[in-house]
Amino acid sequence: MFTVAAPIPLLSPTLTPETSAMSKSKPHTQPHAELDADAESPQRWTAKRKAALIIEILQGKTTVAEVARQHALTLAEIEQWKDDFITQGTEALRSHPRDLAQQFEAREKTLLAKVGELALHVDILKKAHRYQGKDLPEGISW
Repeated sequence: MFTVAAPIPLLSPTLTPETSAMSKSKPHTQPHAELDADAESPQRWTAKRKAALIIEILQGKTTVAEVARQHALTLAEIEQWKDDFITQGTEALRSHPRDLAQQFEAREKTLLAKVGELALHVDILKKAHRYQGKDLPEGISW
């Protein structure tokens, strides 16, 4: 197995004895410290890592192009992660999303409970108006 070295920046400054000495005395910190904590070993792109990367992009801390260059990813791949994250959150970034049928059923159950609650409120509104002899608001019929 081989390890991949960090990509070389495309626009690297020319090293002079001064800058060479500075770079040796000062360790270079990555802007994505959380993402590259153990950059020596190959890593999987887990949902958590993808989400952290997309959040940094959305917060303006980095750009899609910078991320693609630093992590040897394609722009299209990162844009797809971004679109998935925005529409479906971290769940869409998982390699094995939770069962979609279970997600649908849970959402349906929540919505049906809300519909039942609202229907109960309408019934109470109707009865209150009937007892008070008032007309119902527009859009609600007896």
